[in-house]
Amino acid sequence: MHKKIIALAVASMASTTAFAQSNVQVYGIADVGAAHISPGGADSINKIDSGLFRTSRLGFKGTEDLGNGMKVIFVLEYRLNIDVNQGLGGGFISDAAGVQGSTSGSAREQYVGLAGDFGTLKGGRMNTTAFKWGIKYVTLGASIFDVTGDNAMWAGSRNNPLGDIRLSNAVAYHSPTWAGFSLDVNYARPIEAAATGNGHFDIAQLGLYYDKGPLSIGAVYDHGKGSGDATLALGSLAFARGAGFPPGATVFPYEDIDFKSSNLGASYDFGIFKLKATYQSDKFMNQDRNTVWGIGAEIPVFSKGTVHAVYSAANVKTLDDADSQGLSLAYTHALSKRTIAYAGYTWRGNDNAARSGIWAVAPAAGGSVKLFAAGLTHMF
Repeated sequence: MHKKIIALAVASMASTTAFAQSNVQVYGIADVGAAHISPGGADSINKIDSGLFRTSRLGFKGTEDLGNGMKVIFVLEYRLNIDVNQGLGGGFISDAAGVQGSTSGSAREQYVGLAGDFGTLKGGRMNTTAFKWGIKYVTLGASIFDVTGDNAMWAGSRNNPLGDIRLSNAVAYHSPTWAGFSLDVNYARPIEAAATGNGHFDIAQLGLYYDKGPLSIGAVYDHGKGSGDATLALGSLAFARGAGFPPGATVFPYEDIDFKSSNLGASYDFGIFKLKATYQSDKFMNQDRNTVWGIGAEIPVFSKGTVHAVYSAANVKTLDDADSQGLSLAYTHALSKRTIAYAGYTWRGNDNAARSGIWAVAPAAGGSVKLFAAGLTHMF
């Protein structure tokens, strides 16, 4: 009898230990495709590449139940370039400012946090509410067909899924949903100290969303401000892209660097198709505002297919005669719940002084770019 009691106690302890351990899930995406890109004034490019439709990645996420409705959450997610001889986080391109990690950044997300009835509070490197906004409302967002993201990058906008909008040294709060409304608050000090001298950089983001039935509306405000007398080459800041560079200026004191971004997005599911629209306005220091808008639709066809169509334009005031436009038409077909085949066409056009391209492929000034791409995405 005594031995049975000991055995039951040991079994109980083992069960309690197992219950307390984190519940860990391994997940990821493997995406590869072929693309033909024809930039005006330059030779055409043929490439086989990873992540044309969705970025290839490997991640680990989990939870631990703390009781009383509270739990610990964590995510460790890393980019994969499955078309080349690279491992986790392959193809890292240094982001000197740490402000807006490029899509080649090795760590997509690394955070730990607490979740409960109060919402979710987390810290680390993470997707921000600006990234969430872009994925939610930009048709074909973060894919090679994302003309809205390309226009936003040319106009110098920080808020686009193609540019990632991830923040290092960040904390975030996600509220519960009340009557369809939810709130996100992000704060980061991606530059905590200048390499030389006194300087740091702060970013605050506020996201407000409404989701009720077929209607979704989201607004994001983003403000970044430098402090200190150390100087920084503005070109090393990933938020200052394309026409966002102040003409003739390359180096600024931290305290002079200031940008603001206002973004509105909406979608409505009519059943036979879903309509999406976005409007973005960005101001760099004392310059005029650049604006970007896009409108797109997702149309179910057959039983497993979807047609995606989007048109976008950028009004660039920081550079004369430098507006850009783009149009994409793509088809996705669900081969299974986890596997998607895709194919699409993109056209990008530019005014005389503009050189907006597709990903890293840019035309001569005033030229256009055409893209044909197809591939396969598997999610696990």
